Amino acid sequence: MYKWIFIIISLFISVSLIYARTDSNAQSNLNDQNSINEINNSSELLNAAEVEGPNTPQNYISGDAFNLGFTKLLKDYVNQNGYVNYAKLRRFRSELNRAMRDLANVEPEVYITWSRNEKIAFWINAYNLCTLKGIIDNYPISPSRFMLLFYPADSVMHIRGLRDDTFFMIMGIQYTLEEIERDALLGRFEDPRICFAVNYGTISSAALRNEPYVGKVLDEQLDEQVKNYFSRPDGLKIDQPANIVYLSPIFKMYKSHEEVFLKQFGTNKLFREREPVDRAVLNFVKDYVSPSNAQYLKQGTYTIEYLKYNWKLNDLQD
Repeated sequence: MYKWIFIIISLFISVSLIYARTDSNAQSNLNDQNSINEINNSSELLNAAEVEGPNTPQNYISGDAFNLGFTKLLKDYVNQNGYVNYAKLRRFRSELNRAMRDLANVEPEVYITWSRNEKIAFWINAYNLCTLKGIIDNYPISPSRFMLLFYPADSVMHIRGLRDDTFFMIMGIQYTLEEIERDALLGRFEDPRICFAVNYGTISSAALRNEPYVGKVLDEQLDEQVKNYFSRPDGLKIDQPANIVYLSPIFKMYKSHEEVFLKQFGTNKLFREREPVDRAVLNFVKDYVSPSNAQYLKQGTYTIEYLKYNWKLNDLQD
């Protein structure tokens, strides 16, 4: 009798263990499936720019579609050479005000779905539109008697705090122009070409494009900006007979500029006899000039001088 009791108890224990393993495996499979679902959900969110799905943020718009929304504004008030009809823009400022509201209302959960290039394009467009807004709010510019000793009468330098103490709302957060360029653009994306895309409202800054930057063709737009800038007499001048290379002061205008060039081009094994910033700048410049000038830069025993910056407003009069 005891033998049968022992057999029955053994069978009961075996069956219990089987069920326990089954439940454990089922729970493990459920946990694995939940993890897979979480990964899939994250992937869908990150790829929302290409494929809309259940995790696409509400009111979704792609980065390029958003950036292209500034096309008419730039075409209407900026000419092919980057000059702005500020007087006309001031009279019909509702379009610029609408663009500023659009920048303020971008939702962060939408922004994070955009590609890297779409984000860069967004911030460059934001910087340039904020510059226009800051100038329009103070146009025509009233010069300061003291500042007239250093800058032209219509220079943005007469607009107190335009770069570092005027706040613009972007994605629900207040930014200064300095913060947009230093932190949101150069600090985050570390692309020196950005220095030739943001416009300071001056003659000697990079020309303001009369079209928005868009992620799909951003690299082409940025390369074109750099090449166009170096083709200007106030952007780059290589005087081989005199053995002098004249560089734009943009490279040294702000500390954030020096830092991004040093980080990206300061360790290239060329121009090692030069000062660190000059070395980084030359490593960058050589890729955007003619082959003969590039060869001269590599081999020439020349001196470097920095051109004078023209702070006059890039104003296109009616």
